[in-house]
Amino acid sequence: MPEIKKFRLGILGGMGPEAGVLLQQLIIRQTPARCDQDHIAVVTFTNPHIPDRTRSLAEDGGASYLQAVIESLHLLERCDVDLILMACNTAHARLPEIQEAVHTPILNMVGLAKERIAAENGNVAILATDGTVEKGLFNLADDPAKILVPTSSHQKVVMEVIRAVKAGTPLEELITPLKSVIEALSDQGASAFLLGCTELSVLHDLLIDRCSVTFIDPLRLAALRVVEDAL
Repeated sequence: MPEIKKFRLGILGGMGPEAGVLLQQLIIRQTPARCDQDHIAVVTFTNPHIPDRTRSLAEDGGASYLQAVIESLHLLERCDVDLILMACNTAHARLPEIQEAVHTPILNMVGLAKERIAAENGNVAILATDGTVEKGLFNLADDPAKILVPTSSHQKVVMEVIRAVKAGTPLEELITPLKSVIEALSDQGASAFLLGCTELSVLHDLLIDRCSVTFIDPLRLAALRVVEDAL
C-alpha cells in the first residue's frame, strides 16, 4: 500500500455544516488505509457564521463573505496546513482574491469539476445555488453550449432543496422535487448533472439510487484529488 507522506489538509466547512463533515468522510473512504497512521492529517474549521455566499454576491459582490473566508483561512494557516479546501462551490466565485490573501495553496474544486464536465460527451446540467448559476462558475469558455441550467421555476425548486438540506429536512423528502428538475433537464438534452452545491453532494447517494443518470460531484472529485496528492 502506498505510504501517506507528511501532509496536513485544512478544510473550511460550515457552508453548510454537513458539507465539511461529508468531505472529511469522503477523504477517509478514499484513503487506502489499514490503520490509524495510514490516514491523512486533517484540520477542519467549521464556521457557520460566514455570510451567505449567494446573498453576499447579489448585495455586495461577495465582499462580506470574502473577508470572513479569508479570516477563517488564516486560522487554518496557523495550524501549518499544506493545502486548503473550501467545502463550498459558491465561495469559489472569489477564489482569485482569496488565494491572493493566503500563503497556502487552495485546491480549486470548481476547476476539477470543469475538467470533468469538459470530458463528458453530452450536455451537462448545473444544479447549484443562484449565485453559482448567475456567476457561471461551471461554464466552459470554449464550449458554452455544453452547459444547461434550470428554468427560473426549476431553479427555485433547486434553491428550496438546498435550503431544506441546511435546515435538517429528512433527505428522503427532497429527492422527489429534485428528481422533477432532473427529468425536465433530461428532456432538454442533459446527459449528466453537476451537483454544484455541497448541500446537493449530501444527497448524492440517494440520487444515484433513484435516478438513472450520471452525476458529477465536485466534493467527491476534490476528496479523491486530496488523497492522490497525499500519496
